[in-house]
Amino acid sequence: MKHHFFRLLVILFLIMPIPSWAEAKSCTIKYNLTGWSFLYQGYKGTGLVSCTNGQSARVSLTSHGVGLTLGVIDIENAKGKFTGIKSIKDIYGTYFTIDLHAGFARSAEARTLFKGYIAGGGAGVGGGYNLGVAFSGLIIKP
Repeated sequence: MKHHFFRLLVILFLIMPIPSWAEAKSCTIKYNLTGWSFLYQGYKGTGLVSCTNGQSARVSLTSHGVGLTLGVIDIENAKGKFTGIKSIKDIYGTYFTIDLHAGFARSAEARTLFKGYIAGGGAGVGGGYNLGVAFSGLIIKP
């Protein structure tokens, strides 16, 4: 009898709708970043966030961090994605990021982002002379 009751509880738990799972959306971002680095890095830029629920917003981006990094970079039309979004308002705030970038005249950058239950990433190409890896805080504002 105990086993049947336990199985029933497990089945109910698995089929029970959980609002936080059901409401999660994903968003994409197209962005431009410009900046420099010499052990410390500083980037600024703008972007357009579009979510699967139809919401969209123009945002400003600011990133400051440290790492083994050197150079200047100008990334245009980079693309990224966020998961775990419930509303466009969840996009705003400060993210912990890990940035990788390299280039000589033609540069590429990639980054992963984390903020609570929200995860994301992005990548793009552009101009610049740079090489490095850095840990930083990326601030997204309306």
